[in-house]
Amino acid sequence: MTPEQRYLFDVTGYLHIKGAVKGEALKTAQVAVDRYIHTPVDERPEGFTTRPRDLEPGKGGRYEHGFAFDRSLEAMTVHPAIWPLIKEFTFDKPRFVTGTLTLQQHNPDRQPVETNPAGLHCAREGRHWLTRYEIKNSHIYCNDFVAFFYLTDVQPGDGGLIVIPGSHKSKFERPEDLLTPGPDGIDPEPDDVFTNITPKAGDFVLISELLTHGVLR
Repeated sequence: MTPEQRYLFDVTGYLHIKGAVKGEALKTAQVAVDRYIHTPVDERPEGFTTRPRDLEPGKGGRYEHGFAFDRSLEAMTVHPAIWPLIKEFTFDKPRFVTGTLTLQQHNPDRQPVETNPAGLHCAREGRHWLTRYEIKNSHIYCNDFVAFFYLTDVQPGDGGLIVIPGSHKSKFERPEDLLTPGPDGIDPEPDDVFTNITPKAGDFVLISELLTHGVLR
């Protein structure tokens, strides 16, 4: 990690790495994802399923093991833009847990049922005894983190990933009604306590799972 990356991740709990994948490498990954999305379930290799079930191809959902569908996607798990960070976070002993592909289509005509469909969450809620974030010998140890790789642009107003920067170091329990209407709630769209990250195709976003995060419609 560079000193700048180390400082910013420690302060905010996330890093937005811009323009990491470009040109033919990005195009090849986009084509591979498109092929996965539009291949009928009964024609895919075993294990490449879609959640929720019975979705029409290309209409949205979570596609299991997206990283393994094509070599161009598998390469993103060890991409040079993130590999040094992964090695530092894990003391050079990385373990890949899971990887899914998510398709979400922006529809400005659809009235949102709720602002934050995924709910705010972090690893502190439920498995805090397994999750660590420590600094030792001027290096970061973070044993539970997520690397998002974006294949299409996310524009302001499209929704997507929201985070509370710095919350990975919080020692207080998050109030359950933090996003609910009322005097004690917060609307994440105008309130600057939240950051709505809007990457472009080819960007990576790394977050500590201790960082409070969710999905904005």
